[in-house]
Amino acid sequence: MDLQNFDMLAPISLFVLMLVALKLGRNLTKTKPTPTTPPGPWKLPIIGNIPHLVTPTPHIKLRDLAKKYGTLMHLQLGEVFTVVVSSAECAKEVMKTHDLLFASRPQILVSKIMGYDATNISFSPYGNYWRQLRKICTAALFTPKRLNSFKPIREEELSSLIKMIASENGSPFNLSEALLTSNYAIISRVAFGKTCKEQEEYISVEKELLKAAGGFDIVDLFPSATWLQNFTGFGPTLERLHRKSDQILENILREHKDEKSKAKEGLVEAEEDLVNVLLKFQDDSGEDQDICLTDDNIKAIIDNIFAAGGETSATTIDWTMAEMIRNPRVMKKAQAEVREVFKMNERVDETCINEMKYLKLVIKESLRLDPPAPLLLPRECG
Repeated sequence: MDLQNFDMLAPISLFVLMLVALKLGRNLTKTKPTPTTPPGPWKLPIIGNIPHLVTPTPHIKLRDLAKKYGTLMHLQLGEVFTVVVSSAECAKEVMKTHDLLFASRPQILVSKIMGYDATNISFSPYGNYWRQLRKICTAALFTPKRLNSFKPIREEELSSLIKMIASENGSPFNLSEALLTSNYAIISRVAFGKTCKEQEEYISVEKELLKAAGGFDIVDLFPSATWLQNFTGFGPTLERLHRKSDQILENILREHKDEKSKAKEGLVEAEEDLVNVLLKFQDDSGEDQDICLTDDNIKAIIDNIFAAGGETSATTIDWTMAEMIRNPRVMKKAQAEVREVFKMNERVDETCINEMKYLKLVIKESLRLDPPAPLLLPRECG
């Protein structure tokens, strides 16, 4: 998540004035917190605690507030009653001990539009559909055997990235962009099989969505004020991106269905990419199958895989490289380990990764210092 994308909060004073005008005549007095409400910082009428989070680093601000008000803290973000959990002990209570009570997700605008009415993996409400999605992920999409089958794709794309870096001959280039493009290329080939003609356009849409939807958005903090979607331009932007990505995914699904029909006739050999795996769950013939996925369900899942797997992985690599540049001793030790493990091999072999114990520690420390998503996806109490 791009936590620096807070342009939507810049005209906050204008929003406040308009909201005050709409709310005139209503009761603007602060309601007293109930005895069960956790403590929290001061707040203003209507907008609540939003001013506390008008910062490029809201996660750091939340940490500072938690030091003062406790690891279980109440915030009123516009119309949204929010409880912030900032300790491992409290997080365990929410995500493990009482996980069923907090298993659902709030229906934010991005999930409604880009997630096909929140039918993707990340934001689908807790229930039978979500349980079946989880079952499909663990038993079909992300099994060790299937992930291992994509090893040649990862190695080919990594080799392409290394060749691109070598071709620069020491000249400055945008490593962040190169890592993101490489990650999206891997996900695209894993999801769609062969490189499709619309792959570049789809990746471009995903990158644009990442910039548009990062951070908080004012429309989700005032869900009853639906006019804000058009006023801020956020709703029309999401609709435009959704139309583009939906058309691309529709074409890809049609191609896969045609290939599937030809494969049944023995005319071609079907590839086992993620789209083909999901298409199996459209038939009623599947064993142990409680739901039949629609085309929109499949598109929502594929879009979710791109959104969740592209930027986060690239950001992790990016920050790890940056931290090693800041610590030459660590960089030198990691390089020595890599050279020792692979010796004179021209290509990196995934089977040797488990031997690089120091590099694993470096990555874990980087995740601790610079997590790609310091704020987890919000949960909703059922």
